[in-house]
Amino acid sequence: MASRKNPWIEINNMRNEMDKIMNETMNLKMKSPKDGNRFSLWQPVTDLYETDSQLIIEIELPGVLRENINMEVQGDQLIIYGEKKLEKDASGSAYQVLERSYGPFSRLFILPDNIQSSEVSAIFRNGVLFISIPKVKRQNKRVAIEIS
Repeated sequence: MASRKNPWIEINNMRNEMDKIMNETMNLKMKSPKDGNRFSLWQPVTDLYETDSQLIIEIELPGVLRENINMEVQGDQLIIYGEKKLEKDASGSAYQVLERSYGPFSRLFILPDNIQSSEVSAIFRNGVLFISIPKVKRQNKRVAIEIS
């Protein structure tokens, strides 16, 4: 009996292949004062949301050591970069599947005007980097302006 392929699985596989090709050809080139030019081979998945008082960024970095993660603010940009090292000794073996990402990574976020970039805090827990940036409290009071 002939097996039938699910077209949605095939479409998803094609999408994954296109994502890999795009990520490889459009490696994010970043500039850091201390590192010069840096290339990233992958971008960790991220959730970004805001509350009334802060901007929250959560970045998944499973298998990355805390000392291999760097974060800096340059102007209106928040840059997170580092490296996930392949720590297995794979010499003499042939991988059948290697889907996890290794090597240098980076993410760049353009920060809105209403945040205090000097007050960024970060916690790395259970493979997730939690970044919190407080918002500037704006006065919403009404002010009459005299026209001359």
